[in-house]
Amino acid sequence: MSGIFIEGNTPLIGTVTASGSTNSASKLIFAAMFSNEDVILNNVPRVQSVMDDIEVIESVGGKAEWVGNNTLLVNGSQINSYEVPLEIGEKYRLSSLLAGPLIFRFGKAFIPKYKSVDGRIKPINRFLDTWESLGFDIEEDDYYMKILNNGDAKGSIIKFKNVSHTATDNSLLSSVFLPGESTVINASQDPEVDDLIEFLCGIGAQVTRTENGDITVKGVNIFNGTSFEVCSDKTEIAVFASLAVLTKGNISIKNVKRDLVLQFINFLNKIGVRFEFSGSDLRIWRHDEDLVPQVVEISSPPSFLHDWQPLATLILTQANGESIVHDTVYTDRFGYCLDLNRMGAKIDLVTPSEVGIVPVVNDDTYSIEESGEPLTIAKISGPTKLKGERLTIEDLKNGPVLVLAALCAEGKSEIIGLENVNYYFEDFVDKLKSLGAKIWEQLD
Repeated sequence: MSGIFIEGNTPLIGTVTASGSTNSASKLIFAAMFSNEDVILNNVPRVQSVMDDIEVIESVGGKAEWVGNNTLLVNGSQINSYEVPLEIGEKYRLSSLLAGPLIFRFGKAFIPKYKSVDGRIKPINRFLDTWESLGFDIEEDDYYMKILNNGDAKGSIIKFKNVSHTATDNSLLSSVFLPGESTVINASQDPEVDDLIEFLCGIGAQVTRTENGDITVKGVNIFNGTSFEVCSDKTEIAVFASLAVLTKGNISIKNVKRDLVLQFINFLNKIGVRFEFSGSDLRIWRHDEDLVPQVVEISSPPSFLHDWQPLATLILTQANGESIVHDTVYTDRFGYCLDLNRMGAKIDLVTPSEVGIVPVVNDDTYSIEESGEPLTIAKISGPTKLKGERLTIEDLKNGPVLVLAALCAEGKSEIIGLENVNYYFEDFVDKLKSLGAKIWEQLD
């Protein structure tokens, strides 16, 4: 694994431009496979996550070509197989999103079951429920899901018990070509889903979000080309905003839509951080002001997002008093707190009942009755001074929080596993250096 050294406790000052959303770009690449015409995607981040998705579509004949620094041309006209190769599909989480375009073209899709890094097959019950609701036949073996349209599939009601971003994406991609009308109830309201809706309409689909957040889909069977701008990465914006707070710096972020980060900005306002918008620029700055402790509930949009959970937890280690971060989305995403505590933070992981909060679990695969109440509360005492440490990034999603902790800590830190940050974030270290971060690479 690659590594860097960081000398912390230096205010970061300057301007960065937010890259396009990896999460959005990935779904649009799969959605473009409905069209036999060229689709131009602008503001696509050049990161490994996107490269993996390109490998998936190319494995069945889809075309993807970089025609600019962040401009990708994609075309599905040469797709020649309804079966994603096992060695490709089982290692890439989003391969299942190719099912819709393949069923549209061939009447069937053979999708490998995704295996996590520990070799376990991940449950996709929400995908299966969607396909069954739409009338597809499903056959399974140890390796593949085989989704078949034997002529009975049509628009239907798709209702999720709990909100799921990727399951909502799949519901749209699996119904957009079916006869009749589908309604997705309890659909994700993530901005990347709205990107997908806008894109699908751009290639000829009829998809609408209702006032209550549900999504209606009227099936069509002709899809054209288009040019589309990928939205900015809301997590990257929050990361650099957090750096201004943690390092007592002054950072301007370009290419920001206020709606993307409204709840994060509200959080900054509550803790006492100064910020201002100027067009699509967001500036955040802090000097020696005390931060106000908070109770933060992590939930689905339009609430405070799970992707921001580690950032809020780290920032609140510097607040003057006791804070609580309650994760209602996942049951096991506070692992990074062990590293923060080694650096000097005071974070206790407890159950909701221990602090008088009703437990909420939105993970369909977790049962409180069977497994007990999970440790989904981070109780944080602050402020605490963080010290440099040797840290290993093993989690693709939570990796940036350890880099941020090192940048605001006193002394030198060694970070191993930076590739797990680069997987999602474009030019991350270069952007940090441009703000004055003291970072240097390990020498062999």
